[in-house]
Amino acid sequence: ALTKLEKEGANAYVLDVRSNPGGAFQSAVEISSLFFEDRIATYVVDSNEVELPFKTAAGRVLVDSQDPIAIWVDAGSASASEVFAGSMHDNCRALVMGEKKSFGKGLIQAVYGLKNGAGLVLTVATYVTPNGTVIQGQGITPDIKGNVAIDFPGLSTDTSKVDFGLISKRLGPDMCTLPEAR
Repeated sequence: ALTKLEKEGANAYVLDVRSNPGGAFQSAVEISSLFFEDRIATYVVDSNEVELPFKTAAGRVLVDSQDPIAIWVDAGSASASEVFAGSMHDNCRALVMGEKKSFGKGLIQAVYGLKNGAGLVLTVATYVTPNGTVIQGQGITPDIKGNVAIDFPGLSTDTSKVDFGLISKRLGPDMCTLPEAR
């Protein structure tokens, strides 16, 4: 779909992850690769504070680096959708917009089956954005709050009020600094 939109002349995007509870965090990294390459998308940090960086792939970018992007979040945006929003934001590819910050689900849990048929769930790590924001319990805070389009159930959402000129300016090198590897 992105390739088709680019060929048709799309030059700005609103990516709506409202009420998206997430999924596999690897997908968030892979989707980030469609917008920028060979940069840290997220860190996985274990209980010993060991940080494992996950980078975007090289050679997979589909969207022009000059195209401004807004990512729309709400309190129902969680887990992998937060990893994606944090990745895009911290790598100066998108501003985050919404009335409220995202849910704040940044834990990685492992499930172990027990002999009696029960299960044990252990938290083994957390997600941290490239700039060091811990997602768990904090969520992703919108850069643009209020004055965003209102969602009317059953009707398409109006994004005509999104100021892509402002987004382009705020994503530029004078206002947005790429994170350094930690």
